[in-house]
Amino acid sequence: MADISSRQTSGDFMPEVQPSQAQTHYVSRDNHYVYSHNRFGRGCHYLGRFLSRPVSLVANLATKLFAHDRPGKSSPPSEGDKQTQNVPLWTRKVARVTAVTLFLVPSLALGILGFSLRMIGNLFRNDISLIQSSVPPAIYHPERGLHLMTYNTGLMPSFIRNLNDLRSSQRRSGEIAEALTRNPDVIPDVVCFQEVFDQQAAKRLCQDLSGHYHHIVHSVAPRETGLNSGLAIASKYPVQEITFRPFTDLAGEDQLANKGLLRIVLDLGNDKTAVVYNTHLQAKEGQTYDAIRIDELKQIRKWVGADSSNDRRNNRHHHGIFLMGDLNIARSDEQGRVCKNEQYQNARKALGDNFSDSYYETHDEENDTRLVERSESFFVNSDQATIKTEDRREPDGSWYLGAGNREHQPWGSKRWKEQPEVARHCIYDRQLVYRDTEKKWASHTEIRQLGLDVAHDLESGLSDHLPVSVIYREAEGFSAVIARLEPEHFTRPEVRELVNQLKFDYGRQISHQTGEHTVDTQFSGVNPLREITELRAHHIRQPVIVNELNRLEKMVRQSMNPVSGTPGSNAG
Repeated sequence: MADISSRQTSGDFMPEVQPSQAQTHYVSRDNHYVYSHNRFGRGCHYLGRFLSRPVSLVANLATKLFAHDRPGKSSPPSEGDKQTQNVPLWTRKVARVTAVTLFLVPSLALGILGFSLRMIGNLFRNDISLIQSSVPPAIYHPERGLHLMTYNTGLMPSFIRNLNDLRSSQRRSGEIAEALTRNPDVIPDVVCFQEVFDQQAAKRLCQDLSGHYHHIVHSVAPRETGLNSGLAIASKYPVQEITFRPFTDLAGEDQLANKGLLRIVLDLGNDKTAVVYNTHLQAKEGQTYDAIRIDELKQIRKWVGADSSNDRRNNRHHHGIFLMGDLNIARSDEQGRVCKNEQYQNARKALGDNFSDSYYETHDEENDTRLVERSESFFVNSDQATIKTEDRREPDGSWYLGAGNREHQPWGSKRWKEQPEVARHCIYDRQLVYRDTEKKWASHTEIRQLGLDVAHDLESGLSDHLPVSVIYREAEGFSAVIARLEPEHFTRPEVRELVNQLKFDYGRQISHQTGEHTVDTQFSGVNPLREITELRAHHIRQPVIVNELNRLEKMVRQSMNPVSGTPGSNAG
């Protein structure tokens, strides 16, 4: 593994090892997006891209004939789309058929040469690329916690995104970056992206995010086809190590890519590190694909376990280990109708008991809705500001209803923005914590509807997936809010006793001048919400006590809110 910490400045290139293949690679630190450091490889790529452009345009036209006429947009077009506003649908289809018929053969001839050159150029690409921007590295502060996000962007080549009813990848990449960075207080500390396949879209995404993130990992494990793993990570913290392991079995169009497990080690500062894994499992429904996903989850369990054991043998203790990504497993289908609970349970068993799903700390496991008596959503009002207040609600799925299918839906219409619906219980995108048996981390998870305000005429989402934010906080981060608790605000003696105990264990004041508080070292590895959970379980048949404990938990959790509470961005 390579040590590529920004705190180390010697040399432009440093070795990178993939443990699964025991081969040495190199990761360079660039200050901008670089396709390849090899001039010959770059030349082959750009010439090949020029020659293959005609066949790409023909493929784009052909897929629109039998997929979506205007991907992600209404038909007839909106008022702002002047180029095709007055052209009837049948005329556009005739024009496309004519163009495909006339140009298919000559474009294929050029395309074969162009793709051959691009394949040669891809041989000279780095296995992993890293951008180090001028943004100073962040330093972790427990009172602010960690804000991690997973986001499947759907940034694919045009002929593929047409089939998924998605707008231009290049345009959406800019919209995604704008939506992520608009509010400084809620910019995630780390974002794990999936499906960043389109090169031009990846370039724009990296450029637009480089003004907000210290390190950006991109173009991971490129293949001769031009596609890569689709995985990318933007981090405010320095990335010390990067490794990637490819899955051993893929099927369908996933074979064109190089899906696998991306691992980074973050330098949080003050001798603390954290591990973040990013992945994207096999797509599509069916027994064959279900079996492949089960096998991939078993591989992830094996790899993460091996990494953890290796770190312990070398006396490396990470502050946290997090797994996230598009797992393509959910309780329902993409229409939110067909129950897939059995497949979901089988997948969770394959991953093992060492992974705990952050979503169900604040949501009901039966219906995937928030436990509102214990916590409240942080981002709904800001994310859905364009929606009427009475119509706002937290999504209970991470897939937009209507995306990628032919059924009549508001997706791709002028009505979509009024109420962008999701497929209920279809939560593909997950965040999990590894080996947190002591419940060191408290978490707040929320499925987000980002970017509804990036354009006034928006008719479909920034992606077919919704991003998932999780704010993690450890015991030390709750000291201030617990110190402010007043036992007199509760009526039941059991709850008052717990509040006093929490104030003693977690809210000791160590400085009257600065107002700083500390946590008893005996409890530093256990977040205080666990104490509330255990007492609630003990008194589960006493609703008065349970209600007061729920109110107490809600008060403590509110301190995690980066929108109206402590700023969610860790600054250096």
